[in-house]
Amino acid sequence: MGLLTKIKYETAIKSCKDITPENILTMLRDVRSEIGKLQPTFAQLNLTEVLTVVENENYIVQDTIPTQVNLSNANSAVKAYRKGSEGGCQSCVNLNRETIDAQDASSGLYCGVFDPDYNQKTGVRYQGFSPKIRKHYENPCGDWNPKFSLPLAELVKENLLSVSG
Repeated sequence: MGLLTKIKYETAIKSCKDITPENILTMLRDVRSEIGKLQPTFAQLNLTEVLTVVENENYIVQDTIPTQVNLSNANSAVKAYRKGSEGGCQSCVNLNRETIDAQDASSGLYCGVFDPDYNQKTGVRYQGFSPKIRKHYENPCGDWNPKFSLPLAELVKENLLSVSG
């Protein structure tokens, strides 16, 4: 086994409130630029290719002494963006918005339809999502309003088109 240098990429995105479409694109460009300093051919990759590298969490720059770049911080930001832009309830701004039915004072989570968060037969609160909410957790309902404007693949693709067009 030979020598291997390990370095870690630190993103400027420090918390969930820093995750925006613009900051994700900036981070991907920064990853491309920073690794491009070690391996100039990396600087020629498009953002879709950089995203693939980030999602793999590690990249090895082959040189006299190989350098492993840990991209786990960037990958965490990408995962958080995906969670807020793709899927169903988990990416919807309406999730956890509680509603109260004036008729019987029952409460529930809002997700396209009102659904009491307790079993009406037994009066016991559900653990996790109620059945109606659970069915929309990954597949959005008609009132789906994602936290971020575009899914990550579309955001990167749109950026590629605006750069090349």
